[in-house]
Amino acid sequence: MTDSPEQEPTAPREKRRFRTRIAAVLRWWPLPVCAFTGAAAGVAYAVAVPPEYAATNHVVAVAAKDAPPGAALGFAQAYGRLATGDSTIAYARVAAGLPARVLRTRVRAETSPDSPMIAITGTSRRPAEAADIANAVADAVFVSANQVAKSTGVQLVGFSQAIPPREPVSAGPRLAAAVEEAAEEGADVITVTAPLDGSDPAVRAAMAAAARHDSLVVVPAAADTEPRGGSAVPPAPVPPPGALAVVDTGPRGDRAAESPAYSRADLTAPGGSLVGPGPVGDGKWTASGSSLAAALTAGTAALVRSYHPDLSAAEVRERMLSGAYPGTVLPALDPYGAVSGVARPAAAAVPAGERPVALPKPSDTSGQRSTALLVVAVSVGVVVLVAFLAVVLPRGRARGWRPGRWETADRPGA
Repeated sequence: MTDSPEQEPTAPREKRRFRTRIAAVLRWWPLPVCAFTGAAAGVAYAVAVPPEYAATNHVVAVAAKDAPPGAALGFAQAYGRLATGDSTIAYARVAAGLPARVLRTRVRAETSPDSPMIAITGTSRRPAEAADIANAVADAVFVSANQVAKSTGVQLVGFSQAIPPREPVSAGPRLAAAVEEAAEEGADVITVTAPLDGSDPAVRAAMAAAARHDSLVVVPAAADTEPRGGSAVPPAPVPPPGALAVVDTGPRGDRAAESPAYSRADLTAPGGSLVGPGPVGDGKWTASGSSLAAALTAGTAALVRSYHPDLSAAEVRERMLSGAYPGTVLPALDPYGAVSGVARPAAAAVPAGERPVALPKPSDTSGQRSTALLVVAVSVGVVVLVAFLAVVLPRGRARGWRPGRWETADRPGA
């Protein structure tokens, strides 16, 4: 049995269709690869870089009975500034077991504007050393403040001692160093897994290095989760101006009410309940957060740079913003718009010499309405009066306008 002429070209045509579909899919390979690479880089960074721990000692200023109002709050502010002074550091270095120059870089003090409390925080790569630093500096502040308590009328009292923390904290300077090193190695797109503080000198230096090497930096504008404890925390720091700051959104395009706050963002991207390969095991992991949204945005940026290698990092950033989908609060990431260069429609400008069309303002009809209501009320009153007179006048004329009499038979009990 021989094949008909119509059946002979079927196999080559199917092969061509298959090759076309595979080629169309392969042209988008940078997006998923860069997204998973960004997530894997974040995991590798967390594993390879030694974690840093922070412990806090809280001190309260208590005023004497005869002290003026506000004395405790005022001296708490003053002692908070002296906590990192030269004399305090020199006294605390023995108990902390660190040189003064090292101790000064590992301690900070914060005061509250509405309560006389001082928070002294020590940082270290070892949890126990972080607690020792905080407690040593707090003891030094105790000694210097309570020596003059009789003169000032304010005494410092320990509220809670620092204990070794169980979980590490993020380190912005190390992230900045990683960004700078990646830029110097020639990376076209760089993403990090934690927000960057644009006011940090190390971050500004890293962004300058990225600008010199034409690298686009994508950062999450907010943290992935809130710290434990339930206390209110401030928003994430303002990201550096040259970076593309991204926040996460859920399946409906909005953020959950309990999502961590942010100070400034340029773009939104999917970051809620994303499924992908995890750092360990063979199964799939589900995660949410702005760091995942930043990874997807970095993958889109890599896709744009692979399609348009002649564009600079600043041009890629502007292309992604102009091609984003308009949102209620922030524009949303649109990979197709970024790659194709389809910009959001802008408002049409009015030609010079022409006035825009303006609808006339509705006239005020409140006075006319009041007049109409008054006319209706008078008319109704006249009608009621005429009806009354129509009934009363004939009867009065028939009786000769004499008043009526009350007959005895009509009286009650008669």
